[in-house]
Amino acid sequence: MVKSYMGAEEAARAGAARNAEGAEPPRQTFGRGPEDIGVDNERSRVLAPRSGPSRLSNLFEKRRVKAVKGDVAAQYNLGLMYARGEGVERDYKEAAKWLRNPAAQGYELAQITLGEIYAEEQGNALAQHRIGEMYAEEKGVRYNPREAEKWLRKAAEGGDAQLQFELGERYVNGKGILQSSKEAERWFRAAASQGDADMQFYLGKLYREYGEVVVQDREEALIWFGRAAEQGHETARFNLGVMYLNGEGVQIDMVQAHKWLSLAAASGSEKEAALQGLKIAEARMSAEQIKEAQRLAAEWLGSHKDVLKSAAPAEAEPKPGWRTGPKNRWD
Repeated sequence: MVKSYMGAEEAARAGAARNAEGAEPPRQTFGRGPEDIGVDNERSRVLAPRSGPSRLSNLFEKRRVKAVKGDVAAQYNLGLMYARGEGVERDYKEAAKWLRNPAAQGYELAQITLGEIYAEEQGNALAQHRIGEMYAEEKGVRYNPREAEKWLRKAAEGGDAQLQFELGERYVNGKGILQSSKEAERWFRAAASQGDADMQFYLGKLYREYGEVVVQDREEALIWFGRAAEQGHETARFNLGVMYLNGEGVQIDMVQAHKWLSLAAASGSEKEAALQGLKIAEARMSAEQIKEAQRLAAEWLGSHKDVLKSAAPAEAEPKPGWRTGPKNRWD
């Protein structure tokens, strides 16, 4: 395992730091040849060997001689050859050794390559995500949607629900990567499946309202709202009540509608709207039905005391990039 003078995420972020501070990025970067100093347009393919073994072996020796003498450009290119396995057996430890000096001197490509090596070898999801962001948002490197997607997916595949959710958002709005409704749905579901109530709620919201990112599916919406509500999500409880009231994805059920709307009316940002819904429901219910709904609500509250204590207040608005719900909630 490579041990670095900077952590994986720090190495990945270092190339973008000057831009964030408003300073000019360094103009000296490294190219492919031992004599060249210029931007390597193919540098993003860090792990891909390029030429025949004989030529690469000779090139490796030339760069090694210069690197030992302190030539910073040669040190970078030598590190790159170790990382790619060009002219020498791939060795991330040696690659990191030769890249550290150029990186410490502020050369962005060396910093980014070093970050990629740590992220690749250590499987650090946050470092992988940071590298993906840099390619997606042109922070210290040229915009490269393929590299951005590659690193963002690597990070999401590590299982972090928030990183999966953020990747889904990028697939929705095409921010830094190509849009894909199919991939957006996949990653939203992956995030929501891990049990986060907010993510379950937003997936339910997508299935209920939009029909653009995913195919509108009210039955799926009901499932995800139900999972979020069981964890104490206030707005999910309100949405469940509305769906039972309107018969969205389920047969109209005034008892269930009343139960969930009364639970939503007890607290939270949807209190006023939930009270309006209760009036509509009660106008269509018998006294016996209302009594049964009240019993079910009380039973639910009794069995969810611990959940309600630990549940964070529901967000009044969706996360950035998401639309609000339908204007008339009772249609």
